[in-house]
Amino acid sequence: MLSTVQEKNITYPTDAKLHKKIIRKVLNIVHKLELPLRQSYTFVLKRIYRDQRFRNHPKNRQKAVRADRKLRTISGRLVRELKRNLGDHSGYIELIERFEAILSQRRHSGKKIYSIHEPEVQCISKGKEHKKYEFGNKVSIIRSATGIILGAQSFRNEYDGHTIEALLAQVERLTQRKIKILVRRQGVSGKKEVNGTQILIPDVSKPSDSRYQKRKKHKLFCKRAGIESTIGHLKSDHRLGRNFYKGIGRGCCEHTIGSRCYNFKKSHESSFEPAQNGKRNAKREGSMNGFSLSNAF
Repeated sequence: MLSTVQEKNITYPTDAKLHKKIIRKVLNIVHKLELPLRQSYTFVLKRIYRDQRFRNHPKNRQKAVRADRKLRTISGRLVRELKRNLGDHSGYIELIERFEAILSQRRHSGKKIYSIHEPEVQCISKGKEHKKYEFGNKVSIIRSATGIILGAQSFRNEYDGHTIEALLAQVERLTQRKIKILVRRQGVSGKKEVNGTQILIPDVSKPSDSRYQKRKKHKLFCKRAGIESTIGHLKSDHRLGRNFYKGIGRGCCEHTIGSRCYNFKKSHESSFEPAQNGKRNAKREGSMNGFSLSNAF
């Protein structure tokens, strides 16, 4: 079992990007409804955008910070003026409240909004060196020792240990069988048994374990490492890397469809894989070269 992050189709969120989008959307609403506007800040914004460039250089740092503060101030002015001039147009109340929530949030604020068109996006940190934060939802996957994906389910940002019970229930519902032993990754603490399923974590063997038990656990832990490549294939080949659907519920089917496509592709390859001598393997009824569901438990 392993969990990964399926990112939403949004840009990396920063305060400056969100404030620019707020200004752009406010001006579009004003032009669409032909509302009065005291100042559009066209030339002022052009200078601010120029000052925000190359902020990583030490000489430009303070200038970029000042430009960010001015941008926040201007976006707040435009939002307040739009709110006054809207009057009876009730179709933009939710959008105005979202603008105000973005303008009021600070670095250590809770329940932040990271995207205007996707306000439900979660900030998830998986401890990756190359990608510290990811923005989307969590997907947990259970894979058998033979390579079959038995269960895949989408979550918001729950702790990995709290997703096991729902995943095991899904596997039992789909396969009509119960998993006896489940191996998780290192660094995750939690229950050692869930509804009769033993939960194992790769660790140093106990002094009381026999040589046979140590070897058996070592093989089991080595097989668990194969789920890393499975998730890589799901992301690169079966569209699990990015969720292009809007909202929470519409993207919940991507991991299910991707898992089915992965299982079908793997069964197809194992059925028609050519032998080393150049001859094709004979079809075995119900086995598919060790890929059957009977060998998954």
